[in-house]
Amino acid sequence: MSKKVLITGAVGMVGQYLVKKCIDRGYFVRATDIRDNGVFTNICEGHQKQFEFVKADLRNFSKCKEVVKDMDVVFHVAGVKGSPKRAMEQPNDYFTPILQFNTNMMEAARLEEVEWYVYTSTNGVYAPADRMREDDVWKSFPSDNDKFAGWAKRIGELQAECYKVHYGLENISIVRPANIYGRGDNFGKDSMVIPSIIKRICDGENPLVCWGDGTPTRDFIHASDVADGILLCYDKKITEPINLGSGNGFTIKELVETISDVYGKDVPIEWDLTKPNGDSIRLMDTTRANGYGFYPKVKLRDGIKEVMEYYNEK
Repeated sequence: MSKKVLITGAVGMVGQYLVKKCIDRGYFVRATDIRDNGVFTNICEGHQKQFEFVKADLRNFSKCKEVVKDMDVVFHVAGVKGSPKRAMEQPNDYFTPILQFNTNMMEAARLEEVEWYVYTSTNGVYAPADRMREDDVWKSFPSDNDKFAGWAKRIGELQAECYKVHYGLENISIVRPANIYGRGDNFGKDSMVIPSIIKRICDGENPLVCWGDGTPTRDFIHASDVADGILLCYDKKITEPINLGSGNGFTIKELVETISDVYGKDVPIEWDLTKPNGDSIRLMDTTRANGYGFYPKVKLRDGIKEVMEYYNEK
């Protein structure tokens, strides 16, 4: 097997796709997550010798050192996923854990002298802008709607820069994905917009009541495409941050109508103008990623159909 790869946050959406793609490449995969590993039964069928799962809480530095031992590459995709509402009302659910496992994991990988490390940041590091460009991050501040998680992720990026200055290390890639969705998404009360709307439509909410006026514009990317972008960073040894997104915006109204259309039944939609819209526009500039050959493969409608089928299978 050509490489030994550690994937953190492996039970999450991006992690599941990364596990499968790395196994398909012939890598040995050590997957780790704080959650149980039942999702890998089918993914790893016939490839048991290429895979092992280690349940670990990466807020504990000793666990980080344990899981990274003897690995060549680390794909760090562990994160805390939840709704903007939860991020504003319960910010420490994001801030402290993100700081802990990001700092611990990168330091453990440095001590183990891994060959390459890919750090998964977020579009939340940016201020609202018509186009979020990689080099503009440190010219502004994260939106108040993403302040705590955004700053926590920024610290991880700063840690990578610190290692370059202090140790001369240039073996870290940074990816900043747009709004991620896909199979394995969270459909609970703190879910993001796509799984939340899918759940409510499929569960028969009538009328479907949505916050704001539907005009905010967002960039969405399928988890499989994010996994491809992470692997591209490793393959090409990219050391400058890159955005992973479609580069195309969809208003929340267009998104809700697309989900309703995929559902196939007429769903009355009402907009609650007493509720906040959030930032008016959050779009990724994908010029740099395109220059490296990255173009998402999964169209929004196709991805929504897949997620809806996944939800109805649950």
